[in-house]
Amino acid sequence: MAPVGNVSRTFLKRILTAAVSNPANSLAHSLLLLWGPEAQGDFTRWCQLGGLWTFVALHGAFGLIGFMLRQFELARSVQLRPYNAIAFSGPIVVFVYVFLIYPLGQSGWFFALSFGVAAIFRFILFFQGFHNWTLNPFHMMGVAGVLGAALLCAIHGATVENTLFEDGDGANTF
Repeated sequence: MAPVGNVSRTFLKRILTAAVSNPANSLAHSLLLLWGPEAQGDFTRWCQLGGLWTFVALHGAFGLIGFMLRQFELARSVQLRPYNAIAFSGPIVVFVYVFLIYPLGQSGWFFALSFGVAAIFRFILFFQGFHNWTLNPFHMMGVAGVLGAALLCAIHGATVENTLFEDGDGANTF
């Protein structure tokens, strides 16, 4: 039996390198449906072609957008300002851009970000090599704006949630 240190080290290596890879450039912008002409109903072949990536990316985008719209709906139903939904919209815009809009402007899904820790670092190096985006002042302002707005909205939401109103009835913000 392997020592505990080796097991945890191996587990960490596998977690860091596990990825859902995007489709090859030759498949262009194909949706890669499981029943489509590329995979023909074969699940293993579908995963090898990158069908799992298109499934996760498209369903992830729709799920995140639906969750944000649900936050707007909940805020409206309890008559609160939609700060949580507004704060959540920044990361959703980044997700949709990196996984859908950027590759649609290129020749295929191949240029999109893969899912996984090491895959994200590979994409950052690849993107930097083509676009030199880290030194772009508009990118710097955009990142600061998205992260700053999310932080301010989160701070404001936490402050409101943790403040008791002294109105005589013992009501609070819940």
